[in-house]
Amino acid sequence: MTLVKTLFVGITMMASLAWARPEVIFPNEAEVSNTTVISVFQVAELKELSGVAFNEIAKMPLVDKIETQDSLTLSGEDVSKKLRALVRNSEVLKKLNPAFKIPAEIRIKIRQEGFSKIDLEKTLRNILAARCGVCTFQIRFNSLPKLPSKGWNIDWDQEIRYGSFMIPVLEEGRFINKWITGVARVQKQVPVARKLIRFGERLQAEDLEMLETDITFVKEETPAMDQIVGLIANRSLTPRLPIVLSDLKREPAARRGQVVKALVGDQNFEVSINASAEESGFVGDVIKIKNSETQKIMSATVIEKGVVKVQ
Repeated sequence: MTLVKTLFVGITMMASLAWARPEVIFPNEAEVSNTTVISVFQVAELKELSGVAFNEIAKMPLVDKIETQDSLTLSGEDVSKKLRALVRNSEVLKKLNPAFKIPAEIRIKIRQEGFSKIDLEKTLRNILAARCGVCTFQIRFNSLPKLPSKGWNIDWDQEIRYGSFMIPVLEEGRFINKWITGVARVQKQVPVARKLIRFGERLQAEDLEMLETDITFVKEETPAMDQIVGLIANRSLTPRLPIVLSDLKREPAARRGQVVKALVGDQNFEVSINASAEESGFVGDVIKIKNSETQKIMSATVIEKGVVKVQ
C-alpha cells in the first residue's frame, strides 16, 4: 500500500472511531474564490467546533498565496502535518483532540473572476454551525460585488447574525466599501405547544412536542424539553411557535409563610423538623426559616418543593 493510501485509510479510521469528537472533514474536490489565501473553513466541513477552537482551525491557511492558476492540488499528508502541528501548539485543541478526515489529495478549483458561491456558502455554514451544531441553514445571496482578479479578501471576523447579513470585502487589507449581502435562515428542533396554553397554566409534557421550526428571528436561546416541563406560562403560548425561557416562570419551591420540612444533620445522621419559611425561594436558593418549636431563625438551602436543608 502506498504512503498516500495509508495516510487516507489511517485518518479515515481515526475519524470513524472518534465519532463523539469534533471533526474536520475535507472533500476530494472543492471550489474557492480567488482570495489572497485559502483557509480551512473554505474547503472543509467543521463539526462540533466553536469559540477559540473553531477560530484556530477554521482560519488556518492551507495556501498562503494563490497565484494565477485555475486549480491546485494539496497533498493530504501536508495538510495533515499542518493540522497536527496546530493541535500540538494549542492547549484548547489538545483538550478537544479533534478528528481529521483527509483524503490523499484535495483538488481545488479556483474561480478567477468574482466569487465562488460554493466557497461562500460553505464558509458561512461553518461559521453558523459553530453557534448551533444541531441547526440547519438556508443561505441566499442578494448581492456579490465586482472585484479585481486578485489582492482581495473577505472580513470573516465580523459578527454574522441570523437573518440578513452584510460581510465586508477587503482589498490589500483595507475596507473598500464593498459588501456581500444575503439572508441566512435557521431551523432547529425546539419545544412548541400542541394547543393554546394560557397565562398562568402549568406546562405538562403531553401539551408539548419537539418540532423543526424556523428560529431565524428568535432572539433568545431555545430551551430543551426537560427544562420547561412543570414551569408556569408567563403569557399565552400559541401552538407550534417556539417557546423561550422568558415565556415561562418558575414556581417557588418554598413560599414565605409555608410550613416546610427542614433536614438537619449529615449523611450519617439526619433528622427532620417542621419549620416556617420566612422567605420565598427556588431550588438552590438559601432562605431564612423559623423552627416551629423553638422559634429560632436559621438559614437553609431549598433542595426540593417544600423541603430545605439547614446549613
